[in-house]
Amino acid sequence: MRGGAGDEAILARVQAADSHAVTPRAVAAHPNGVQRIQPSSWLVPIDIGELWRYRELVRFLVLRDVKSRYRQTYLGPSWAILRPLLQIVVFSAIFGGLAHIKTGTSVPYALWVAPAVIVFAYLSTALANTSTSLVTNSHLITKVYFPRLYIPISTAVTPVVDFLLGLLVLTGVFAYYDRAPSWRIVFLPAFLALLVLVTMGIGLWLAAFTARYRDIVFGAPFLVQIWQYATPVIYPVTFIPPTYRWILDFNPLTAVVEGFRWSLFGLPFPSTTTLAASVCIGLGATTSGLFAFRRSERLMVDML
Repeated sequence: MRGGAGDEAILARVQAADSHAVTPRAVAAHPNGVQRIQPSSWLVPIDIGELWRYRELVRFLVLRDVKSRYRQTYLGPSWAILRPLLQIVVFSAIFGGLAHIKTGTSVPYALWVAPAVIVFAYLSTALANTSTSLVTNSHLITKVYFPRLYIPISTAVTPVVDFLLGLLVLTGVFAYYDRAPSWRIVFLPAFLALLVLVTMGIGLWLAAFTARYRDIVFGAPFLVQIWQYATPVIYPVTFIPPTYRWILDFNPLTAVVEGFRWSLFGLPFPSTTTLAASVCIGLGATTSGLFAFRRSERLMVDML
């Protein structure tokens, strides 16, 4: 469990938000002068006003997680650079060298595979941390009330810092091959936002299930591993026979990986079907994940 000055600051901020929110006027507005707390129904609405009132908690939670992520490690944030770098070397040696997988482009294999490796480095970290976020922060959840949604949301946002550090690896690979990124790199943040959207949607579902079933903690890494091989990370889309290529269109990360390569290398843009499916799945997973998480809040404190 995390603790220390960061959690004390978060608790103080929650209490400040509560004291600011509960005013005599708000209490008097109720016919009985009280607020009734009762079990939620099947479809629990999302209180947008409450989320806005506690919005600064996201910044506190993200800063706390960033500061504590590499605490008591010898290499510190360098791990965010070493992990994707070593994976790029391994993939290039095994799949690009021994397996002789060709990209079908003029881009060297190590450079071609680098964006996909960084994408899945973010995904694996975000889903692993999101699936355990409620258990890790149980000491906060059981002490004071605040929108529990901010726990998995902040956990999904925190690894973006590692993603940005991972881009240094990509810069080094570009320099090694004496190449420069395409001018389309200005569109890279849009595909990063799509990546965060998809990851957050899946993460909300995992966090909701973990409150009751801890098996999700063990299954999440296995899910990411399968997902990586089901996405054109180590092989191009043309490697899949046309008969089965439609399956990749319904993989939301296909558009993300292909979009990164389009932005960085100027390769063909993802098909409209692939991109539309990725956006729809991301929005659907996030929307349904929000309601699934809200539904699990009725039992969350008791299960933790």
